[in-house]
Amino acid sequence: MSVSQVASKLGIRKDVAAAYLESLRQQGKLELFEVGKSKVYILPRKPIEVKKPRIIGIVSGKGGVGKTVVAINLTAALTFFGKNAIAIDADLKMSGLGLQLGMYYFPVTLNDVIKDNKSILNAIYIHSSGLRIIPASLSIDPVNISSLPKFLSLPYFEDSILIVDSPPGLEANAKEVLKVCKEVILVTLPEIPSLTNVLKLIEACKELNVKPIGIIVNRYRRDKHQLRIQEIEKVCELPVLGVIPEDKNIIKSIYKRYPLVFLNPYSRTALEFKKIAARLLGFNYKPGFGLKIKNLFWRLRG
Repeated sequence: MSVSQVASKLGIRKDVAAAYLESLRQQGKLELFEVGKSKVYILPRKPIEVKKPRIIGIVSGKGGVGKTVVAINLTAALTFFGKNAIAIDADLKMSGLGLQLGMYYFPVTLNDVIKDNKSILNAIYIHSSGLRIIPASLSIDPVNISSLPKFLSLPYFEDSILIVDSPPGLEANAKEVLKVCKEVILVTLPEIPSLTNVLKLIEACKELNVKPIGIIVNRYRRDKHQLRIQEIEKVCELPVLGVIPEDKNIIKSIYKRYPLVFLNPYSRTALEFKKIAARLLGFNYKPGFGLKIKNLFWRLRG
């Protein structure tokens, strides 16, 4: 099969079809043959093992803790490690994920997929950094996100990691997103009010049979008035997966509409996101001496 054939059969754009086939090839589900200038994909001779997507929700007890920044950069870090990672904007009321990346025009969004039964492959957009996202619409019409899993049953999503930017709090739409996710990562500030909201979220996860993987502490300053990491772990009875420092590079990346992991890959914050991604993938990421030198260079550049 060729890119044109797949695009025609599934009714999707050619760039999406090309990314779809290449993803299947990288997963070992297709083999690539080049015939002249054409690329043809065929099924492999060996039987393949089907792996379901890993759906991880990025959740918080309230807005303004940096949840979307975490979702974007964690997806970028997973992409850096060669994973089939996609960020999904499930915060259907605010719909800020695409806007934060400077992407404003989406012919098909997650809302259209769920409401009008459109192909979810047409709702995948590729940022100039290479990051893939499924954005939400700016429409305020209600959408029931509980049907999302059936749209993720395509081979394209097998053995992928889907990072879901969830609505904050514990309203009905936030709980529906929790039910869709198999696992969640809780984002908190190192402050008592933020941590109190996280504790409520942990209880909600228990009720909904959703597994909290751990916590990401955002905007950490080593201030004596902030909670210590050990205190957060003890109170929540969950591991802290990573600590994101208060970093002007984050503000710069938001201004430039570009994931920090790709914009400033050797910064302390970018390396921290890579460490978190590595933990999710089951290994430790330790930057070598060369990366530490590059990190120093980037810091001196400001």
